[in-house]
Amino acid sequence: MEIQKKLYEEFPCRQNQIDTLYNILGRDGEHALGCVFVHGPTATGKSSVVERLLQLTDRVHFVINCIECYTARLALEPAARALCQSDTSERVDSVAAFARRLKQAHASGAFTNRSVVVVLDGCERLADLGPHYLPAFARLQEITDIPTLTVILISHILPEKFLLDSVYVNVNFPQYTRNELIDVLTVRKVADCDKNFYRDYLNVFLGVFLRATRCLDEIHHLATSHFPQYVAPVESGQLKASDVAGLWRNIAPRLKSSLDSVYLGIDSGDHVDDKREAKKGRLLTPRAQQALDLPYFAKHFLVAAFLASHNPPSTDRRLFAKSHGRKQRKRALVGAGRRENAVDALLGPRSFSLDRLFAIFYSLLDQRTNLTASLMIQISSLVELGFLVRQGDGLELPKYKAMVGFDCVDPVARTLGLNVKKYMVS
Repeated sequence: MEIQKKLYEEFPCRQNQIDTLYNILGRDGEHALGCVFVHGPTATGKSSVVERLLQLTDRVHFVINCIECYTARLALEPAARALCQSDTSERVDSVAAFARRLKQAHASGAFTNRSVVVVLDGCERLADLGPHYLPAFARLQEITDIPTLTVILISHILPEKFLLDSVYVNVNFPQYTRNELIDVLTVRKVADCDKNFYRDYLNVFLGVFLRATRCLDEIHHLATSHFPQYVAPVESGQLKASDVAGLWRNIAPRLKSSLDSVYLGIDSGDHVDDKREAKKGRLLTPRAQQALDLPYFAKHFLVAAFLASHNPPSTDRRLFAKSHGRKQRKRALVGAGRRENAVDALLGPRSFSLDRLFAIFYSLLDQRTNLTASLMIQISSLVELGFLVRQGDGLELPKYKAMVGFDCVDPVARTLGLNVKKYMVS
């Protein structure tokens, strides 16, 4: 009971799940259930509760992170060495080899009067190794004939989505409600802060962000980053700690301006200034540019799209043709640039065709690469992120328009060793 009480304090609002898992594991050395399936949305305490429970009960266990282990050997060999407590050089790169090692350890008395638990965190990724891995682990107790062996599968996907031809116990970790989020975040509150004052702050905070995200990790990050601005008037003596309405009026503009940065991991200190920059027509403000991290080809596509939107098509040959030297290109564009720049500033970004985008892309790219589906996916990703806008539906050939400004594209281009100004009509 002491273990359960300790877990109640560390993981509030998870009493039912803790009791279920504790009863399933039972006493050390007893016959155990073969498979337990723990599921629920991300950031609901699944992995943390399971791992902490196994630590407190002092069970022989090993946690396999299926996301990190992209080969069978990376997943199974460390688990075999830790559970069997042997340093043999035998390769363990299949479920059959893993089960054989467990059988040998059981025959030698390694698991006498001890329970053994294998945890597969993110078990849906086992499908990348092969279709037989997940069903085999679900029946590992039957395969190895070890009555004290339990396999715990953890996933954010419902167990009904898997083809598990075995008996398992289902443990669900539901999404946190508003009141439960307040209880959980209060446990993680800032040190030397009054509990009731922090709960009042969380009520105000969740009123803004709860519709944007219910991820506990993201909400905790945002709540911690905004709390110094909330408590600043109290520390300076401008407002009393009991004046909730006054504190709300002070923090509301910052909270609402931060809704656009959820999941970006940007500090909230300069969001009000970022809003002013965004009103000038910049999709990504200077502060938000620090969080922009795109794949290599996606960066080239972003720069190419910006140049296609801000340069007239008639200048492409002079700007991007390999046969034109730098000095000749610069002289040819001085006169034309002055006339076209005034019109370009009024019209804004132009739309461009996909063929033109690829032509500029290959001109900027130093290496030769074939047109594959992966390159087209990069363009779709930029559209989904809002950096590009697709125009045209149905049978019409799609056209695109760049929605990013020079302040956003220039830092990205510099990471590729490109100077955007050299490719613009000036």
